[in-house]
Formats: sequence, C-alpha cells, structure tokens
Amino acid sequence: MGKAVIYYIILVLLAFGCIAFMYMQNTKFDDPYDKDLINEVKIDSSFPTYGLKGYQSKFAIVDDENVVADVFQNDTYATLLVNKENRNPIVSYNSLRRIYPASTTKVMTGIIVCDALNEGKIGLDQTVTLSHEIEIDEEGALVSDLHEGYTITVRNLLYGLMMRSYNDYAVILAELIAGDESSFCDMMNKKAYEIGATGSHFMNPHGLHDDNHYITAYDMYLILNEASKYEILNEIDSNSSFSYYYNDASGEVWTDDISPTNEFLSGKSKLPSNITIHEWKTGTTEAAGNILTMNVEINSKKYFLFVADSVSPDDLYDKIGILFNLCK
Repeated sequence: MGKAVIYYIILVLLAFGCIAFMYMQNTKFDDPYDKDLINEVKIDSSFPTYGLKGYQSKFAIVDDENVVADVFQNDTYATLLVNKENRNPIVSYNSLRRIYPASTTKVMTGIIVCDALNEGKIGLDQTVTLSHEIEIDEEGALVSDLHEGYTITVRNLLYGLMMRSYNDYAVILAELIAGDESSFCDMMNKKAYEIGATGSHFMNPHGLHDDNHYITAYDMYLILNEASKYEILNEIDSNSSFSYYYNDASGEVWTDDISPTNEFLSGKSKLPSNITIHEWKTGTTEAAGNILTMNVEINSKKYFLFVADSVSPDDLYDKIGILFNLCK
C-alpha cells in the first residue's frame, strides 16, 4: 500500500511538472493573428501543428495595442522598438498587421541558405554557373551584372544578396538549393512557422511585390533574432564595403565593389558613436514603402527596431533617429 501511494505521488508530481513547463516556456506556436490580413495564408499540411497559442518566454510579448505610437501613426505602415534586455516593447504601431516586406524578405532567404550550408548541401566556396538569364522585371529593382554562363561563388552570392540586395542573387541561390523558387519558398514558409513567425507568408526569395507575400513587424523581430545565430550573416552585416570577383562566360574576371544599402553603414547617414549595428536589412518597393530593420547595441544594451515608412528614405532615417533617442 505504501509503495502504491509513493508511485501515485511521483506520477502526480511528473504531471504537474510537465504542465508547469508548458505553461512557463510555451515553445509551441499557433497563429494568433486574425485581423487586418492582406490575404489568408494557407499553411501546408506538412507543417507542424500546435495546440497552444502564445509566445516563447525569451521573446517580447507584443499585442494589438499601440505603445508610444503618436509620432509614427501618420507616416509609417508599422513600427516596432523592443528592449531585448528586458523584452519590453518601447514603441509598437501596427506590429501585428500584415504588411509588404520588400527586401527584408532576404533575411529569411539568407537563413535558408545558411541552413543549407550547415547541412552540407552547399559550400561557401562552391562555384555556381548560371544556366539561364535571371528575369527581374520590376522597375527600379537592384540586379547585378551577371548573365547566363557567368560563374560566381556561393559566398559572393550571399554577400551580394544581404549587403547590396541584388534580387537576381536571391533567385540564383533559391534555384541552387531547392531547384526552383516555389520549392525554396516552401522552405522559407516552413522555417518562419517553426520560429513562430506565423503572420508571414513568402511567395518569392527577394521580396519584390506579390499580393500574397507579407510579414509583420513582430515576425521580423523573430526572424532577425534567428538570423543572429548564423556567423556568416553576422560577418556580412558588419561590413561597410566589400569587393569580390566573378567570371563571365569566356572566363574573363570581373570585379564588383559593393556598399551596404543601409545608409548608417555606407556613411550617407551619420550613426551616433554609442550605437553598434548587428543584423540588419533594408527594403524598398512602391507598395512596401521604405523599410529598415536592425538589431543594435546602444550604450551596450541590445535593441530591435523596425520601421516601414510611407513617406521617403529621408523620413525613414528620421524615424530611426527618433527610435534611437527613445533607447535609454
């Protein structure tokens, strides 16, 4: 009788421990966003399904309420500033609303490339020869000088993708890893869902406009946090310039000297001396406006910020400056 009571107590304690762990940690996700949708996202049946809603305890909790948003409501589509030290949102405007991401999409593209590198599917010094012309039709979209028959390494493709935001490089890498863009986007969507970015949906690897291609500011917070885990992305994001080589179809060597699209790193906009930029990405399309998202350190404290500005590039950097001033 005594042993039975002891076994019963142990079972009760184990059950209580499991429940407490799930409640406190809650590392499983479900889609908590149910309004202001651009289009309903259809989750593939192969994606994991979870019964619990919520946030991981290591991340900030952001809801539909605006926080210190008055300055941003008229000029931005969405704004988010998070103190990563205490996981508190300092500014939040439309943070859960699905918006167009433009080239901030390439953060997720870079993550999928890094996963393929870590799994040994591709190598940084592996050379890629273009088997066809890459068609990028959107006016004003950044493209490289590569053509059919040109040869370039994966490393240089990744630098050109993340630092200079070449849209054709996104397609080249997607086809290299998955065979085609659609299959690569399946990988992007699955990865987004796995890290909790359930308000996002990717239709291409570069971010040029598609009505069914969107993110939320909060999802970009999760995605940029994921990007911080990859050493090569950290390395790329720290550069203020980069020179690399590729070969044309006849074997002649060409040089591309690139600078970051982030004006704080290119020197076009002045970065205060007490601020260090880590992971970042810009994005610009007519539908998305002008976007900059970054992980930064200010006076040795870590912050995440996101601004999708509806006015101009200058106004975008003005808004970023306002966010900097709110970090104490």
